[in-house]
Amino acid sequence: MLADYSRNNFVEWIFYVMLIVSPSACVKLPVEELPSTSPYAKIIGAEYRIVGDVSAYGIYERLNGRKVLSYIELIPGVGISGSLIESKGPIVRGQHIRILSAWRMHLFGFTQNVYYLVSFQDTDLPRDVPVRIELSRGNEGVDAGLNPGIYERLRGKDQ
Repeated sequence: MLADYSRNNFVEWIFYVMLIVSPSACVKLPVEELPSTSPYAKIIGAEYRIVGDVSAYGIYERLNGRKVLSYIELIPGVGISGSLIESKGPIVRGQHIRILSAWRMHLFGFTQNVYYLVSFQDTDLPRDVPVRIELSRGNEGVDAGLNPGIYERLRGKDQ
């Protein structure tokens, strides 16, 4: 009887957590720029060449009843989908990117993943929309670096 009660409470707890977290997937999370003393600082300013399969995804938010492109996310492999996500297509291998800054997201007081804002040397992506590489989903490499199977480091502050 106690086991049934515990199992039901666990299921209810999971249900409530899903209700709380699901809407947050479509809102902007608070972010902080990481300081120059962080381990990510050694990556800022570095240049990479895309050598693996990576695609761009437009992430939208709803503002006043319409969808507005908030940022573009680079994701290797399978990618993501949803009502506020639009595939922008694969990025051509050989494209050069430069890491501009490092940021950390927060959700309900918990620290989430780190992402880099990047710029392209030459691309057909919208120029007025930030492009991000989140250190997750296969983008992460050793320490603060990017996955060397997807992004080849060309030069940076310490190279």
